[in-house]
Amino acid sequence: MSPRWTGDRIGFGAEARSQWDLADELCFLNHGSFGAVPRALQVRATECRNAIEHNPVAGVWRDGSRAIRASAERVAAFLGSHPDRTGFVSNATNGINALLQSIPLDPGDEVLHLDHGYNAVWQTLVMTGRRRGIVPRKVEIPLPVRRADDWIEAVDRAITPRTRLLVLDQVTSPTALVLPTREIVEMAKAQGVETIVDGAHAPGMLDRPATSIGDPLAWTGNLHKWPCGLRGTAVLVVRADFADRIKPTVISHHLDQSFSAEFDWQGTFDPVPWILAGEAIDFMDRFGGWREVRRRNRELVIEAHAMLVERLGVEPISPLDGSSLGFMATLPLPDRLQPGNGGPPAPPSGPLQVLVDPVQDRLLDEHRIEIPVMHHGGRRLLRLSGHVYNEPSDYERLAEAVEAVAVD
Repeated sequence: MSPRWTGDRIGFGAEARSQWDLADELCFLNHGSFGAVPRALQVRATECRNAIEHNPVAGVWRDGSRAIRASAERVAAFLGSHPDRTGFVSNATNGINALLQSIPLDPGDEVLHLDHGYNAVWQTLVMTGRRRGIVPRKVEIPLPVRRADDWIEAVDRAITPRTRLLVLDQVTSPTALVLPTREIVEMAKAQGVETIVDGAHAPGMLDRPATSIGDPLAWTGNLHKWPCGLRGTAVLVVRADFADRIKPTVISHHLDQSFSAEFDWQGTFDPVPWILAGEAIDFMDRFGGWREVRRRNRELVIEAHAMLVERLGVEPISPLDGSSLGFMATLPLPDRLQPGNGGPPAPPSGPLQVLVDPVQDRLLDEHRIEIPVMHHGGRRLLRLSGHVYNEPSDYERLAEAVEAVAVD
């Protein structure tokens, strides 16, 4: 069922962009949020869905279940995880929810989460506190972060005798920084604290991200981001001694049979995104393979970050050598665009639709640049992404747009 992505190698930048359906006038610098699905994979998804309708029982269940397990094994090889303890979930937040519903925790147990972490995960911890009586606590790491040891020392200081669990970002979402995951996991483990690694942004950006990170209780990550899989495709990996304890958020027919059986079948759903996960991963072969994609994307982002810091006259939140960067970088916007310093106020808390930042709106509406504006520590930050279809001129265009918004 899986085609090989054959043909001449596709170049980075404009040539690669021809493989996506991005609007011609749009400068897309936010792959890190919801990804973007290549046209060829969209076609494959339609083919698979049509094939399922020839016999839905076979397509969804009989053949579909086997195809999901085969795809999970391919994904496990990509991530560096054990296939029997690798299962699909709809997104990394779903994976975190499954873990926090399953891990043994007692009322009063403390669970740590970095203040650079993903808000949906923090909200999950808050809800877990209401349901189970745990005490979620944020670990503050001030910006700028100059050394890997800054992370390790901050977490070390935050651990108390009540701390039982650490939920740790492998790559932070708002600040786009790659953490020294192995060192933090090992330090916490030495103090009797287990770790869940939230690797939402890690697949593709980091080589074999579920391995060489110490011995965490579990790891979860998304495949709709850098591997460009169909949305609704993410992975949960658990340590051997917890494989029989961790349950999906939807309990179905295979309760207590095995980790893989329970996660492969979570009720009736569209199996195509999970079935095609391996093909999405292999699509990067068209650009020279993942090693080359990682080298080029990271180089692109490091150069763009340094250029923007200089051009906009701002202080970077991480070293300019790119030692903390992957396929994303975050930097402060100029002072004139900061809340309370002549810039527009931060958007109020409330429904998601009112949280879009006014600077982000202007960059899209006036300059056709899709890029997220984040708020962290009372400051307005800009987070850029770089993938195979981006090129240096995209970031020059961004610099010009920010300068225009800042003086208007």
